Amino acid sequence: MKKGIDVGGSFIKVLWEDGKREKVYVRNVSKNKEAFVERLREIIREGNPTKVGIAVAGFTSLEGVVYRSPNIPALDGVDIKKLLLEEGISGFVLNDVSAGAFGEWYYDHRDSRNLLFVAIGTGLGAGFVCEGRVFLGSCGSALELGHHIVEKDGELCSCGRRGCLEAYCSSYGLERIYKKLSAGESLKDYQIVLRAKEGDQKAQEAIETFKDYLTIGLMNAVHIFNPDRVVLGGGLIQQLREFMDDMETRLKKAVEAFPSQCFKLDFSKCGEFCMARGALALALADDR
Repeated sequence: MKKGIDVGGSFIKVLWEDGKREKVYVRNVSKNKEAFVERLREIIREGNPTKVGIAVAGFTSLEGVVYRSPNIPALDGVDIKKLLLEEGISGFVLNDVSAGAFGEWYYDHRDSRNLLFVAIGTGLGAGFVCEGRVFLGSCGSALELGHHIVEKDGELCSCGRRGCLEAYCSSYGLERIYKKLSAGESLKDYQIVLRAKEGDQKAQEAIETFKDYLTIGLMNAVHIFNPDRVVLGGGLIQQLREFMDDMETRLKKAVEAFPSQCFKLDFSKCGEFCMARGALALALADDR
């Protein structure tokens, strides 16, 4: 039986072909290379899978080597494909949101020729599926949409650059926007969303600013990739869902008239196992 694995900084999530789900806490070893790799190896071989797809939160090469994982320092430089081979298991290794994009296409949007998936939570990631194949670029780092510049000399991003889309459209981006609008009050993303739902004007204004930047980022992506489907997902998007119904209208107004006719915008329904689902889909699709 095949399974998909989503390797994150706090949890490793597993989704089996029969629907079984597992969630393993790993934050306590996320900075310990030896311990983290050994735990991942155990999870890979558990249940004797016939094939495994692995989605990794980080810059991952076409050969399955994690170049850098900001939230999982223990994985920097780790050859995950080699772990699979050492266990005698065939499979795939790629960036988590690229895997998530394939899962969106495979399970929910097979009618799409060009699908753009944007996931927003702690950070902002994206993936692109063209004619049923994941677009990974020349070395595996394509679709780093969160790190294209939307504001010259703007806010500091987690990557160290300034003005990245992620610096505005992420959990910490929303928190920073609110702090500036409220004259220094610090709240967590979920607290801002809760206040907005209760009618707080500053919280609602922060969300509107978030959506303005998201529209700019998505507009740029639509102009570059000309997708027929744009799918938004991730934990923060789930929290903000009731404030997002106008995103397709906003985006179509921002985009040039011709490409705006080609796409529709949807919201992901796969929840927290989205990236594991995508990794599983890659393992399943390989047998088509």
